[in-house]
Amino acid sequence: MATVRARHVQNQRILFARVGWMRFYNGPIPGDDRPIGGGSYNKTNIGFEVFNFRETNDKLYGYFQPQMRSHKVALERIDRSIGEADTLDNVLVIFVARRPVGGQVVVGWYRDATVYRDEEKQSPGKPHGYGHFCWAQRSACVLLPEGNRSVLIPGGRGGMGTTNICYPLSTDGSAKNAPWMEHAAKFVDGYQAANLLEHPEESAEAESVAAIENAIAQSRGQGFARTPQERKAVEDHAMRAAKKYFRSQGFLVEDVSSRCPYDLVCTRQSSQVHVEVKGSTTDGSSIVLTHNEVKHASDPHTTCALFLLHSITLDRGKASGGTQIVLNPWQLQQVNLKPVTYIYQLA
Repeated sequence: MATVRARHVQNQRILFARVGWMRFYNGPIPGDDRPIGGGSYNKTNIGFEVFNFRETNDKLYGYFQPQMRSHKVALERIDRSIGEADTLDNVLVIFVARRPVGGQVVVGWYRDATVYRDEEKQSPGKPHGYGHFCWAQRSACVLLPEGNRSVLIPGGRGGMGTTNICYPLSTDGSAKNAPWMEHAAKFVDGYQAANLLEHPEESAEAESVAAIENAIAQSRGQGFARTPQERKAVEDHAMRAAKKYFRSQGFLVEDVSSRCPYDLVCTRQSSQVHVEVKGSTTDGSSIVLTHNEVKHASDPHTTCALFLLHSITLDRGKASGGTQIVLNPWQLQQVNLKPVTYIYQLA
């Protein structure tokens, strides 16, 4: 079998693959038993992508559905120089899925993947008959928590199109003019936040934070955001206020909340501040921080700030008002941290 190593050229080693929506892609389990969407096959059967993030001997084996007619991957549309080779190395495979609430987003990726023109009919560690079109080392792969699956991938003409795979090159070998591909690749390159392959417990972090915040509010007789939509409204309102504040202080502001364990990078002249933004309908006397937020804010080599907008009003799902507290710099005091839950490793 001929193998060609692809050139390191922007947009020539990327493959976008649409799969069904799952939380872990680690096999059928209660509550995450089958891919949602991803093609007509998944309506009555369990799509082979169900095992895309199951580890076997430090490797992951990924399945996606190429064009139905040929059932082949056109490797020459990833790198035009490969000729008729059957295998292509060093490919960034970005998996895309349609959210149950609408819109399709990046859900994870394999870096430095090997992609096959034809399906490998049996994947190591998978049930009989479950094949794959690509594989990569586990250490080079990321599965995003649902809260970080926010990078939208357009469909239709100019986007992913109607097929489940999308190439960076057109059929004539010319590069596509697709800014969304550049945007997705930049997101992958800059991603520093949670990876469910390393910390699966972070899939429940958003729910845990909401539950703790609600318990604090109830204990003080205060209102709180009850639904995901209300929580999103509060977060967005706080983010807008934080961006406005730091811009008024002469900073250039970049939103990095989808790919970093903090929310804003604020730059002024030669100085840079990483800002954690919190919004709350409570009185702001306490806030809930995740493990990654604490870890980053405790880094002595990074200048951090805290922007808190508390006492936000919610009316019919819309957030308004609030009182802001800004700590810049923010030096996290360990004595003020109250651990709520621990995970104890037995092995």
